[in-house]
Amino acid sequence: MLDKEIIIRRLAIVKYLYTIAVQQSMQVETVAGFSILSFHDCVEIFLLLIAENKNLKAQKWSFMDYWTHIPELTLQNSMNALKDRRVSIKHKGQFPSKSDIEFSRLTITQFLEENTPKQFGIEFKEISISSLISFESVKDYVDIAEQKYQSGEIYECLENCKIAFLELLRSYEANKSSRYSFNNILNIGNEISSNYRSLVGNHNRDSIWFEDVTKTTNKLRNILKITALGIDYRKYVFFEAITPYIQAWYLQPIITQYFIDNKSEIWLLFLIAHSKR
Repeated sequence: MLDKEIIIRRLAIVKYLYTIAVQQSMQVETVAGFSILSFHDCVEIFLLLIAENKNLKAQKWSFMDYWTHIPELTLQNSMNALKDRRVSIKHKGQFPSKSDIEFSRLTITQFLEENTPKQFGIEFKEISISSLISFESVKDYVDIAEQKYQSGEIYECLENCKIAFLELLRSYEANKSSRYSFNNILNIGNEISSNYRSLVGNHNRDSIWFEDVTKTTNKLRNILKITALGIDYRKYVFFEAITPYIQAWYLQPIITQYFIDNKSEIWLLFLIAHSKR
């Protein structure tokens, strides 16, 4: 039997692949078809984990052999249909219909929800992807956000999601920054402060111009940082729109305080409306 920590981490990978597949399945039909490959990979990794946990050597098993050697597994016929859809895509170039994709998504969800507690004693919905996060400070905020979401405290969930994201950027940048990191992708210059006011004052046209230039330059700097990290900028803009404005005070290299500026509840209504589309 595998160590519990290893099982939780491997299950987190399964859930991560499942989440990606679900997102793919929501796209236009041609793109959504590739979700079948992701769903199949997700299930295959899950089955391999079960076999390893039972000390079974499954390296030479076919996909459907798992149901022969582990008879308590459910939804055998549905998983066989998933396998056939994968073969049609990968080896015949035949993509499934939208209804087949939706059926596969529902089937995989049911399969994981039924078999995870049977095999590992944990509900699938309780598995947290946060176990894949390297930075403990970020993981802590993600865990709190998930707890708030489960208890229906959506706004508090958004607060902690935002802090987790800011902490991730801070931790990553601190980890990559050193006197020898000449090729660091985050070396895009320092943020511009408001020191220009001591030169031009606060109440003239020059001050307004400098203020506009400063804000624009800092915004461009932030955009460069986000895109350099490979983050989808459109998703980032949406994330910024629905989360509170949070100011970070860096007291020490490893200590940060976050101050929340509560937004109007209209943002929460916007989030709810968007999620129902």
